[in-house]
Amino acid sequence: MDRTKESRRNEFLVQGGILALAGIIVRLIGMLYRIPLTHIIGDRGNSLYDTAYSVYSIILIISSYSLPVAVSKMIAAKNSRKEYINADRIFRASLLYAAVVGLIAAVFCYAAAPLLVKTEAAIPALRILAPVIFFSAILGAFRGLFQGEGTMVPTSVSQIFEQIFNAIVSVLAAYILVRPLLTADLQVRLPERGAMGSTMGTGAGVLAGLIFILFIYILFRPVLKKRVRKGQKAPVDSYSVIMKTILLTVTPMILSAALYNVSPFIDNYMIYAIMEKQGYTQPDIQTMHGIYSGKYLLMVNIPVAIANALSSAMLPNLAAAKSRGDTSATLSKAQLTVKVTMLIAIPCTVGLAVLGGPLIRLIFGVSDGYPQLPGQLLLYGSSFVLFFALSTVTNAILQATDHLQLPVLHSGIALVFHTVLAFILIYFFDMKVWGLVIATIAFALILCVLNVISLRKKIGFSINAKQVFGIPALSSAFMGVICWGIHYVTMYLTHNRLLSFILAFLCGVVTYFAALFLFDGVSENELYSIPKGDALVTLAKKLHLIFQDDDPDE
Repeated sequence: MDRTKESRRNEFLVQGGILALAGIIVRLIGMLYRIPLTHIIGDRGNSLYDTAYSVYSIILIISSYSLPVAVSKMIAAKNSRKEYINADRIFRASLLYAAVVGLIAAVFCYAAAPLLVKTEAAIPALRILAPVIFFSAILGAFRGLFQGEGTMVPTSVSQIFEQIFNAIVSVLAAYILVRPLLTADLQVRLPERGAMGSTMGTGAGVLAGLIFILFIYILFRPVLKKRVRKGQKAPVDSYSVIMKTILLTVTPMILSAALYNVSPFIDNYMIYAIMEKQGYTQPDIQTMHGIYSGKYLLMVNIPVAIANALSSAMLPNLAAAKSRGDTSATLSKAQLTVKVTMLIAIPCTVGLAVLGGPLIRLIFGVSDGYPQLPGQLLLYGSSFVLFFALSTVTNAILQATDHLQLPVLHSGIALVFHTVLAFILIYFFDMKVWGLVIATIAFALILCVLNVISLRKKIGFSINAKQVFGIPALSSAFMGVICWGIHYVTMYLTHNRLLSFILAFLCGVVTYFAALFLFDGVSENELYSIPKGDALVTLAKKLHLIFQDDDPDE
């Protein structure tokens, strides 16, 4: 197949790669700033922050979280048919929707804060987050515009700006709020004040991202106006029709996203309510839950960001292909996205299981009271990365192909199972945060299975198990053995955690990609479709890992 043609056909993966790279940078910044933040506010402060943030997330999801995806899908479909006036009207209507719904949600969050969190100490943090919902909604509409135009750069850069300001303000605000308590008899309020500082950083980050993307929009606006002035052959949709379309598109996505992400809110409420009845003290509950949310979830969500990025980049392209009636392009893009996602998610799953414990100790030190818990959670709970990444991508494929009701149904089924299982494990078996880990993995696994079954029935989607799962898993197994061996030997000889981790990580990366090429797990054309693919192909050929072009259609 012609390389140029193939590269154009897979341009969405390049855009996905840009967004994925931004997602990785954002997650790394998030991990790095949590190091000083955790030392300032502790695991208990992390627990209160996560309690407030989970409520904020649910309200944000219900109000406007799915707006970028919905807007990008609608704009991409209109642009593919050169209906530029309709595309412009969709953006304007989405801004109105974001402003109205975001304001209502922000007021509700502030007023209802005492009813929305189980622990009273998390109320101030939640109220600080309330106005952020409004600004996040506006930011989402602008991100949807640029994603619908086929560029992920504004979204990516705004996310990086957002996280940088989040990191700086979170650490400074937490330090300023907590410092007076360190020498006073008020240390009982330290976790509460620390959580408030963390949420201030979230607000500062969203404002920074919004200011940046507004600046880009001002630069891009003349291009949009010029297209609109040219007119369109198709009828111009009325704003009432457009708003109805937005509601019909956003609503099932909101329901799906809400069901998909409501489990942390339920988990937070459940673990406090049940463990208090079992006789555990608030500090103990906050410490264990803080390790789960502030360390385990923080680490596993770094690779999951890649799946989210690929899904966001893929959806407008799939929607455009679906709008044109191009079934072949729809299937090929969907299958390629799933494959690329698994090429990343599977080694990340194995890597976190093998090196997650050493990495946690290296970054955060030893947790007070529960020194082994963070590493054990990553060792036995890293499969969350694989299943959650696959469920995220397959959800996006269903939404892009206009089967919007299926992710809602599947998420609802998985959520019921998750909630019942978590309750049983925590209440009857006293498994504490382990019950949350097991139930969350089960949630993602059920969602994967249901999504893949529906995709096979609805669009004829199929997975080459050997290429998508088998070869990456075999390559990752080799990588895991090498990582473990090098880390063990280096620690034995040097007792240096940083050196041991770096050597094990670098050797693991080289081993995985070498095994992947040797087992024919990735083709040359697939490499060309990702950012810096030319450099990867050149390096692979110099190492004699690629000898000739492979045709991905064979």
